[in-house]
Amino acid sequence: MHHLMRPRWIAGHLLVVVALIVFVSLGFWQLRRLDEKQAFNVAVAAGLEAPSVGIGSARSEPYVRVTATGEYDVGAEVLVLRSRNGVSGHHVLTPLDLGGGRGVLVDRGWVPITLDRPGDPQAGPPAGEVTVEGVLWPAQFGGVPDEPAAVVPRIDPALVAGSVSFELDPGRYLVLLGQDPEGGELPIAEEPPPLSVGPHLGYAVQWFLFAGVVLVGYPILLRRRLEG
Repeated sequence: MHHLMRPRWIAGHLLVVVALIVFVSLGFWQLRRLDEKQAFNVAVAAGLEAPSVGIGSARSEPYVRVTATGEYDVGAEVLVLRSRNGVSGHHVLTPLDLGGGRGVLVDRGWVPITLDRPGDPQAGPPAGEVTVEGVLWPAQFGGVPDEPAAVVPRIDPALVAGSVSFELDPGRYLVLLGQDPEGGELPIAEEPPPLSVGPHLGYAVQWFLFAGVVLVGYPILLRRRLEG
């Protein structure tokens, strides 16, 4: 037994205790993050079920159902790669000029991969003034290339801001649910992206398993050392 009280073993004991504290703390932290995410999703779902409000009076955060009236700027339209039910395609992103120097980027829906150029007449929006209803969703931020592209890597108003004469909402885009007048058969409007709780539960289980391995394995190591 006295061998286990030597400085080298004492350092090992302390390391095991610290590892257990860290692993368990990380596990409970992930569980707290899971609870926060679930509560957030409940609040978002409640907001999305609320009646639509005018985009001008909507709160500054995303996840708001709104209506807006304006004219599409097809000349600044871009595409982003997206699949639908396992079929490759694009989402059509068209800025909507709301007047007064303001606008919002609208995800008008999905088109097949064969429609690979913005402004295709098969997926054109209604001409003139249109009233849209949709959900404001958080933009997907990232770097902005020096040159504009027809197909962009993510849904980010900053990627098309330089192609319009009005100011786009920089942090949100609108997922189109319906419009008046209606457009053609394409694009196919889709529901907003699903809310996810993320991998927090899996990470929590992983950290607790690490703690369990240490808690079970270290005594076995000590027992073998005593018997050796």
